[in-house]
Amino acid sequence: MQNVAVGNYLSRRPLPQELLITLLGNELLHHSSSRVSSIGLIQILDQHGFSAASTRSALLRLVKRGFLTSHRAGRETHYSLSTRAKSSLIDGEHRIRTFVDAEDSPESEWTLLSYSLPVEHRSSRDRLRRRLTFLGYGNLRDGQWIAPGDRSLETDAVISELELEQHVELFLGRPAMTTDPSRMIADAWGPLDQLGNLYITFSQKWDPAGVLRQSKDDLFIRTLLMHEWRQFPLADPGLADKYFIWAHHRRDAQQLFIETWRGLKFTANQIFSETCVVSGSLQPIGM
Repeated sequence: MQNVAVGNYLSRRPLPQELLITLLGNELLHHSSSRVSSIGLIQILDQHGFSAASTRSALLRLVKRGFLTSHRAGRETHYSLSTRAKSSLIDGEHRIRTFVDAEDSPESEWTLLSYSLPVEHRSSRDRLRRRLTFLGYGNLRDGQWIAPGDRSLETDAVISELELEQHVELFLGRPAMTTDPSRMIADAWGPLDQLGNLYITFSQKWDPAGVLRQSKDDLFIRTLLMHEWRQFPLADPGLADKYFIWAHHRRDAQQLFIETWRGLKFTANQIFSETCVVSGSLQPIGM
């Protein structure tokens, strides 16, 4: 179940690749400069308990994935976000910050997506499923996914990006009188009690008076905070309060996240700039 996976994710130690993506999305995406030094990134991830070797290895993997572009700077290597990475991070940031605005969506409106992909399109099918999960869809049955509210705009963008227009149908509507929305929700997402507990645990951990908030610098806190919060869209479809009895815990956690994330922005970005941001025109490696 998605909620179990997210619970396991929040309880385990983050991987260096994951923290680098979160760090660069938080601090570099909207920075006036565009490049960071490997030495500075190593220093930042050292505070999270990662060795220089593991950070360098993670950076190389992100370059191979097309997420980062590497640049020569004498004996040192600098990195910048690729165009694809910027687009992905901007879309992700919007989704992460707004995915629980369920109270703004009509309780009765749903988005239904149906697809049929041949065997040779297996990789495209897997990518579509991952993107649908992140957009708040639940798997109702084989080839059919549902999401609360109108998700057509962002879903159309995903379908177009994956070039699946000929294989996917998208509908907006409401359940008929004979359809029980609660049963439909249970079929698509399973029990939601653990999700409610995850929100409570998140709020307790990130309470302003907590030990973590008192013992680490603002960049460390802001990075780890976003790393944990960005997992909730994978578990929470953004159901209206009517269908989610833990809604007040969700609102409390979201408010805590937004206030903390925004409140730490200035000092975290200052630490980030002083530690690893570089300026100047450099030659991308391999070009």
